[in-house]
Amino acid sequence: MTRILIFKTPDAFGVIEVDAPVERIVRAINHGRWQDFLPGESGPLYARQQGEVVVVTHSAPVSEEDLPKLSRREHQVLVMLGEGLTTAEIALRLGLRPRTVRGYVAGMKARLGAHNIQQLVARAVALGLFRPEM
Repeated sequence: MTRILIFKTPDAFGVIEVDAPVERIVRAINHGRWQDFLPGESGPLYARQQGEVVVVTHSAPVSEEDLPKLSRREHQVLVMLGEGLTTAEIALRLGLRPRTVRGYVAGMKARLGAHNIQQLVARAVALGLFRPEM
């Protein structure tokens, strides 16, 4: 089974499982045949593989040079946020002060136009900045 994350908006997504190989799902969706796997969805839709997960959005992929740039530390914080850790837990794991972690989070939220941590993680996944472990 392949998991598909469908981003209806940059902040809200659903997850479904489909019994088909990742490559076949991505190819079908990107060739306008999303109804084969996503009945009831309206298009156009765009799909890309992120690990063993297919991410589907209503907007075309952003070019690499247009993606917000994250530092190595910001990426570490983002991954841990995606795992559900709090800023205090992240600070403890990384040997940082909670205030420093909150600063990283605030900077990433500003660059991605997110109002909260959930939006930050969802938008990062939709843009391909972060691969969720599912």
